[in-house]
Amino acid sequence: MKNFFEDSDFLKSTIQKNVTIQRKPQVNTVWHWLLLILFGLLAYGTMTQQFLLIALFIVIAAIVKGPLMILWGAIYATLVAFFPPLGIVLSIVFFLINLGTIAKSWRISLTSAYFYLVPLIGSIFRFAIKNESHYAVLTFVALGILGLHFLLNWLYKYNSLSRTLAWSIISVPYAILIMLLPARFHKFKSNKKLRF
Repeated sequence: MKNFFEDSDFLKSTIQKNVTIQRKPQVNTVWHWLLLILFGLLAYGTMTQQFLLIALFIVIAAIVKGPLMILWGAIYATLVAFFPPLGIVLSIVFFLINLGTIAKSWRISLTSAYFYLVPLIGSIFRFAIKNESHYAVLTFVALGILGLHFLLNWLYKYNSLSRTLAWSIISVPYAILIMLLPARFHKFKSNKKLRF
């Protein structure tokens, strides 16, 4: 699909000259510092503390997204029940939208992977070494926070807002859990049918 904004130099220059968006620097927002603090807690904590913090992220995302998902599921089920062919069309449309979202948000996915995998790798190393010095752990946490800060600044250059970025990163464990649940329930149902 053609992006007319990027292809048209006249349109791009006209909009850039006539439209000014005043945003405060995203590095100075509460959401930016919240992400850095949460990352520091993940990087400094033990593996059990990391899992508890991730469980807290899942609960927060479920409280916010859960009711909206129930409402959307009810609307979707009603539409498909009254117009069954519409289910196939809607499924194809949502699949294409999700593919487009993944392609557009690869930078956010990369930052989310850094946010969760770096503390996990650090805790695995600490578990394997067992006699790490306190200064080594603090140095690891400081370098990790500095790396996340530069990644977030990189995202801000591509017009990401710190609030939406914080929400995207915090809700990643919930999204992964939701992706995994239907597969497990499907296996459970198929095993139940085989027993009878």
